[in-house]
Amino acid sequence: MGDIRIMIVDSDPAQVETIATALRKHQDFNLISMVSTRETAIRQLSAEPDIVVLNPEVLKKRTLSRFIHSVQAKNQKTRVVLLLENGLSDEDLITDLKTGIRGYISTVDPPAIMAKALRAVHDGEIWAERRLLEKAISKPMLLPETLQSHIPGLPPLTNREMEILTMLLQGSTNREIAVESSISERTVKTHLYRIYRKLKVKSRTKAIALLSH
Repeated sequence: MGDIRIMIVDSDPAQVETIATALRKHQDFNLISMVSTRETAIRQLSAEPDIVVLNPEVLKKRTLSRFIHSVQAKNQKTRVVLLLENGLSDEDLITDLKTGIRGYISTVDPPAIMAKALRAVHDGEIWAERRLLEKAISKPMLLPETLQSHIPGLPPLTNREMEILTMLLQGSTNREIAVESSISERTVKTHLYRIYRKLKVKSRTKAIALLSH
């Protein structure tokens, strides 16, 4: 049985089956639920999926931010990845990233790409094109070295933490940070955990949002 627990939320049965078939080819995925409505998805969050693959069309008039809030209220560790049938504008995707999604995949992505994306999100990364991440953080940011003066009560960051936070704000993945810093990815995750704890946030996306003016 796979270690990465997946829920698919999509009202198109054929599309759901295509994605499910793709994921079943990889032993590290455990497809625990396939649902067609927002309401059913919220109820079945008690199964504690690691990742919810969501076709935003299912939400209809309800907003993505409300869905993510509902997910996090049930389990803060569950991450949401969008499943896109049609292309969205860069601005829409950037807004979604700031809302709290952890990435997006396309219905036409090869199975290997879908698997790679979901593994990356499970490992704490954001799966999105670099240019979108750069745009998402292109607004004026608080520099790590000036954080103390802007966030009252913030515990001091070590030099290494400031270095890693700077790379995070530039859109670097955990692996890229590890290579650049000559440390292991596991050590990067440890540093990020400490940074998030000091910033009082739960994720990379929340850290970026906090540091945006």
